[in-house]
Amino acid sequence: MAKLPHRSASPATESTLRIIGGLHRGRKLPIPELSGLRPTADRTRETLFNWLQFDIVDMTVLDLFAGTGALGLEALSRGAQSAIFVEPQARAAEGIVRSLETLALPQGSVQRMMAQQFLTTTEQRFDLIFVDPPFSADLWSVTLEGLLAANILTERGYIYLECPQSQAIDIPAPWATVKDKTAGNVRIRLLAGH
Repeated sequence: MAKLPHRSASPATESTLRIIGGLHRGRKLPIPELSGLRPTADRTRETLFNWLQFDIVDMTVLDLFAGTGALGLEALSRGAQSAIFVEPQARAAEGIVRSLETLALPQGSVQRMMAQQFLTTTEQRFDLIFVDPPFSADLWSVTLEGLLAANILTERGYIYLECPQSQAIDIPAPWATVKDKTAGNVRIRLLAGH
């Protein structure tokens, strides 16, 4: 009888994402191993949610390039009212659904579509929108233009941007940067209306 070849790693290998604050603080969730999938680093998330402090409670959240769902899951753990996760990749979207089920977060939902498609079809408005696209795709400016055209940010809402430190992004009026930090080669910004 022939022996099966030895596999050094299972194709279904998964890494984990840790929730760093709120109700589910310390919980670890499996995330699919997919090329280009990178959860926002713990320290970066800590900075972002320190900026938001108690504002996050009862916010409606849009995680526009959800990936692992790290930002939206963190927001829900910290008291956000609801979160929509937009993610076109099937395995990544399924991973977010599993995480929502594991944490018993029915106020989260996943839309399996491209961000631009979501922006042209949604009628919902949001208090906090996460814009953290794949760094190689250079989607920041077109996404901000799409957000402006869709008019889905509430009057007192925030947009979170994460990009390479060297990336130049034109921030369209009426938004302005209210918080800005660089960590290594990543720059994070919080935008709000004037």
